[in-house]
Amino acid sequence: MSIHLYVGAPVRGFPSAIKQMGIVALWQAGFDHDEIGAQVSLHPSRVANVLDLVREKTGALRPACPETVR
Repeated sequence: MSIHLYVGAPVRGFPSAIKQMGIVALWQAGFDHDEIGAQVSLHPSRVANVLDLVREKTGALRPACPETVR
């Protein structure tokens, strides 16, 4: 048995879906836009755009519990 996943092309100017999930995970872990941008090789403004896009689709994002931050 095999599973085939298809992830459509990202919106022009936005990173891949896996990179977007990484951005959200890093933000929830307490990293700021500059730190996230350095980790995923994106400008901090692009990181902010990705987080805004995610918020638009899913609603408010919540940071991780303080015990799990970094």
